[in-house]
Amino acid sequence: MTEKICTFADILHPITPEEFFAKYHDKKPLHIPGTLDKFASVMSWRTLNDLLNMSSVWSGFSLRLLLDTKPIPAPDYCRPVIDRNNLQSMQPDPVRITALLRQGASLVANELEALSPELRSVADALETALGAKAHANVYCSWRQHRAFNTHFDTHDAYAIHLEGQKVWQIYRTRVDRPIAHPKFKGFDQAHHDRSKGKILMEVTMNPGDLLYLPRGQYHDALASDSSAMHVTFGLTAVYGINFFDLVRELAISDPLFRATVPGPGSGDQDIMDHIKNLTQRWSEISASPKALEKFKRFRQEFRKHRGGFRLPDSVLSPEYRVCTHGFSVVQTGNNWTLKDKVQSVPIPPGHDRLVAWVIAQEHFSGADIATAFPDKAVEDRTRLLRDLTAMKVIEPA
Repeated sequence: MTEKICTFADILHPITPEEFFAKYHDKKPLHIPGTLDKFASVMSWRTLNDLLNMSSVWSGFSLRLLLDTKPIPAPDYCRPVIDRNNLQSMQPDPVRITALLRQGASLVANELEALSPELRSVADALETALGAKAHANVYCSWRQHRAFNTHFDTHDAYAIHLEGQKVWQIYRTRVDRPIAHPKFKGFDQAHHDRSKGKILMEVTMNPGDLLYLPRGQYHDALASDSSAMHVTFGLTAVYGINFFDLVRELAISDPLFRATVPGPGSGDQDIMDHIKNLTQRWSEISASPKALEKFKRFRQEFRKHRGGFRLPDSVLSPEYRVCTHGFSVVQTGNNWTLKDKVQSVPIPPGHDRLVAWVIAQEHFSGADIATAFPDKAVEDRTRLLRDLTAMKVIEPA
């Protein structure tokens, strides 16, 4: 894996994405042994120290300490400061934290996928391949001290091992499609211990290894070396419940859903008639082109927005927005076309990926497309953007 270019294939190597999706994704755990240098550029102790020394970035919420599965209260390792927003905040204290780590505490640095180019690269590659939102947490543990009890996550997990050695125990029980909702978040430890089942597999993770766990898979981990570090990328996908949230927004515009329901003196038939009208209208809205377009856009935009500054080039290059949705890039034999419901336009040879990239965006600049496709000549990019503008696929922002 290189420092600046990271693809899903790089992350999975030597397993191919095709094999992964066919046999493992959303099906069962996968351990991929790696080489020492495979993920060396993603994170190291030096990189972690550099990030932690950005003291104004961290708080008792974003940086957590746990000792033998028990959370350590923030006042025990933070000091009160005035933060960058001129508000009082609790800022982690390196001296207190180091003392607690010597006692065996584990350190968890949350949501740091935007804090370095290498972490952003991995997060972007995962989001592109999986159509999901990625967040990254770094975990540092010490020999024979466990940070978390046996549990399951409500998101898929891609654990990249970076330093030391850690033993993961993965259990047979997998909760059926849990989501981040109190229904799946309120279980006590006794429930988890009863439900986890027997051990399915035990995995010793070394630097360069990758462990994939589908959401709902019970697991725990214990450092077997003097110190161990890994980064877990959690991937939250689009679920069916998201569609109903979007339809609800559309339903608010319909007077029927804002009407008062039959009152306490109404009979069962009046109530059932009203419910029947509501469900019929709900079905009509759900099947409408407007709902489809709204859900497609939600699905297309379902990723985190991290980075994007490219000063000064982005200031000096033109900006565009995609003004027409519904286009797709289709292959017919050896040729590619840009199609919607009424037209089909040939794409110049070798430009299919570029066109597909453009129509997948909401907003982009000339600098963005130059960064995404540095191998394309300036003249070719300029001509293609001019043609897409004439077709009203994009427009100047």
